[in-house]
Formats: sequence, structure tokens, C-alpha cells
Amino acid sequence: MAMERVSQTRMTKKGIVRNAIPLLFLLGSVLLSGKPLLAAPGGSSGPEEGPGTIHDLSRWVLPRQTTGWVGVQGRERDRPLTVTPGNRFLSILHDHAAWYASSRRAVGLSPVQRRKINRLLADTRNRLVRLDGKDLALVQLFEAGAVAPRVDVSRLGQLNEKIGAVEGEEAQVFVTALSRFQSILLPLQRREGEEASRNVLPDMSVDLSGAVFFADRILSIRWNRLENSLEQSGKKPDDAYARAFQTGRKKIWSLGIRKTVGDKEAMDLLMKPWVDLPGLSKLEKKNGPVEASFWKEFLHTLGTLNPPSGS
Repeated sequence: MAMERVSQTRMTKKGIVRNAIPLLFLLGSVLLSGKPLLAAPGGSSGPEEGPGTIHDLSRWVLPRQTTGWVGVQGRERDRPLTVTPGNRFLSILHDHAAWYASSRRAVGLSPVQRRKINRLLADTRNRLVRLDGKDLALVQLFEAGAVAPRVDVSRLGQLNEKIGAVEGEEAQVFVTALSRFQSILLPLQRREGEEASRNVLPDMSVDLSGAVFFADRILSIRWNRLENSLEQSGKKPDDAYARAFQTGRKKIWSLGIRKTVGDKEAMDLLMKPWVDLPGLSKLEKKNGPVEASFWKEFLHTLGTLNPPSGS
């Protein structure tokens, strides 16, 4: 989902999962943001619970669409909201074109090549603008459903499928444009790009996927909703709810870490002057199922935190 999401699609697309489509792992995850409330004055005499524990969840407020929230690490904290993949794809294409167009290149672009590349970039931008707008509208419906009083898992699964289809189309537009770009280059230019690619170091930042923080924040909102709903009837969440939350959160974090590694490997390929497209496709086949499982587990866990009917 852009929830970073996702083509990236979130649920295996055949389940509540986004279909594994090329470059699933590239699409963005919804980076929302918010701030935790301060602990209430006073407090019990017992030991304080650390952040992330069951009872601590009620201290979190609804996320806001800003640049980051408490708990987000590294560069993710200062990045602007990233919901859909269009801007990321266009930025990658633009950076590749700028590298080859630089006057410092041994074999520069000819006037004809420049015209072809400029036309390619503009056409790709125009196609992605339309798709990204459709994607964003679907993502907003998904977000609203995820924080509603009760989660309709079936409905969210359907939205997830639609988002995956749109983001998969965006990914295809991106890959096609990248392939067309590389076909415009002359053999000497390609060799220069391949040679320069051997010297590009991998990204060494330790920033978990924004999807992890999005999922964690929504889970905290769901727990807050559950507590408030049961409190109105004089009840509290029982152990079954606590186990469902803890089990789901553990699986989501585990899958999120694996997803992050896959995202890093994909970006390492895309940041090189000459992109190994077959290698990128092979990597997607490995990362796609992880992406799908992440969102499938997320939706399943949301459903387990619905308050009892009638409460």
C-alpha cells in the first residue's frame, strides 16, 4: 500500500494478499505519523511498562500525515510522507538519465538521444500521474477502514487487491520505461554504465520499511478502540485478545524485517548506472511472497482485535 506499499501489494493477492507483481517490494508503504501522549501524572507504584507493551498502546494517538513519528528510525524520520510509488519510480528514472547526460561522461548523449530520453521521461510521468492518483484514492479508503470502529477484513482485502493491481501496473510502467531507456544507449555508453556500476557501494543505512511502522501504529489504534469499546460495557480485553495482538505483532515485525532486506537489495540494483533487469526480476520472485505475507498477516491481526459483536 503504498501502505510504501504495495505491488507491491499487500496480501498475497490471492488471499487477502496482494498479488505478487513485478517490483512488489519497490512500492511504498504508507508513512503516517503521530506522537505518543505523555504518561498520565501520578502512576502506580509498580514497575513501569516499557513502550510497546499491551497497556502502553492506549497512550498513542491517531496518526497524522506528517514527516515521521516517534519510533521511526534513521532517515525515515525526516522523509516526507510516501504513500504511492510514482514519485519514487520517476526519481530513479530521472537520476539515471541525469547520470548519462552529465558532461563528465566519457561518451555523452547525442542530441537525438536527449530528445528521445526527454520524451520517454515525460510520457512515463504522465502515465504514472494518472495511476498514482487512482492509487492514492484507494489507499485513503484502506486507511479509513483500518481505523474504523470495526474492521471489515473482507472489504480491506478487496481494497488491498485493487491497490495491488494499480501499483503492479505502475511497476510495469516503470520497468518498461527503464528498459526502453537502456535500449536508447549506445554500446559504449552501456559499457561505461556497467563499469561504473561495479564501483557503487550498497546502501548501508539501517531504516526499517515504513510499512512496519504503519502496521504497528494501526495495531495500537485497534487496541485502543478495543479497550474503549469494552470499557463501555464494564469489561477489559481478555488474554485471548492479548495473545492475538502479541502473536500478530511478532509475525508482522519478523516479516517486516525480511521485507526491509528485500527492499534494500532491490534499491541497490536500481541505484547503479546500469540496472541488471533480469537480476531485478529474479529478486522480485523471492521478495514478492514476503511482501504478500506481511500484508496478509497484518489484515488477519486487525480482524482478531475487533470488539465482540454488540459491545
